[in-house]
Amino acid sequence: MARNALYSALKSHRHRFDSEEVARLFAQVDEARVQALATGFADYINANLPPTIERRDGLTDYRTNPYVLMTSASIANLSQPDAFAAFLFNSKLYMSLETSFGKAVEATSVLPYPIDSESKWSDPPEKLAEFAEYEGLDREEQARRRTQSAWREVDKAVVVDDRRYMTSIKSGPNTINDSQVQAMTQAIIDHHRTWSDETSKNHDGVRYLDVVLGLTYGTDRTTNNKENQILAKLLGRGFAEEDREGKPGVLIDEATHTIRVYRRIGQDFWGFIANPRDPASASFAFLEILLGLAKGLSAGVEASDLEDRINQKLRQLATSLAGLQFPRGSLPGWIREDFSKDELFWFATAMTAFYDEGI
Repeated sequence: MARNALYSALKSHRHRFDSEEVARLFAQVDEARVQALATGFADYINANLPPTIERRDGLTDYRTNPYVLMTSASIANLSQPDAFAAFLFNSKLYMSLETSFGKAVEATSVLPYPIDSESKWSDPPEKLAEFAEYEGLDREEQARRRTQSAWREVDKAVVVDDRRYMTSIKSGPNTINDSQVQAMTQAIIDHHRTWSDETSKNHDGVRYLDVVLGLTYGTDRTTNNKENQILAKLLGRGFAEEDREGKPGVLIDEATHTIRVYRRIGQDFWGFIANPRDPASASFAFLEILLGLAKGLSAGVEASDLEDRINQKLRQLATSLAGLQFPRGSLPGWIREDFSKDELFWFATAMTAFYDEGI
């Protein structure tokens, strides 16, 4: 019953678009922060997108689910090599960016914040020190150590007044899976006292700790509910709800009442990043992120000659696809009769998922 009530409270908040409200938010956007974000994004794009594009050469590097590939090609009527090349390239580019660009958002977008504090979000020193101990170890041992790490699930931290804020950043509303739910839940149960003790030891006058699960886009009502499951699984395992009516979704440790755990999503997450003490006053921050990204993309794409690189890759891929032909005489008679030229083309592209070389 407690968990069901918690879920209801977490899903009750709605974001409704209001043009007048957005206009008020735009009035609070800071040009200098937007420019700083744009520069950070442009630098990241210039350094990381060209290698992402260049590392794929032949068809084997564009391998994808062959069954979905044929279905998509037939539905979209992708019967020409150039059209199919654009489809494959764009699909792979999107998937690569969805994985890698989350790191850019995490590394770059938090740098100007919080807005009213000399301290800024950064990697926890404890995590950096712990991971530095792994240098020189082989990959297997490094992986084992990271699995046992007390700081693995903490991405960024900042101290404001007498409270330290730590956040685990996930890109979007469907990013967290069941394995991550278990890992994050167990990390909080096992390590929240360590996080608190290290905070008190390393930061004079800091008495409180907030652990925040952050999703960089989406709304409370559009997630896959995994972040809520983490909170629900913490109930009765050292944590309880602090104040259902006044602070819905905020858990507090039962032993000391100094450690809080909650989640922030989309607009609320960026408001929290911009002003942890009063996120509602910084609800404009998501606009700064989007404006910085739009400006940074333009500069980054131009600086790295991405348009020329992409066009070259598309030509290479189209040429490879055009070469996927079966000599008609090599096919059984029933295939020659029953399968059209387009169907054989889709079939040939799907076959590339089953070979390493020669395609």
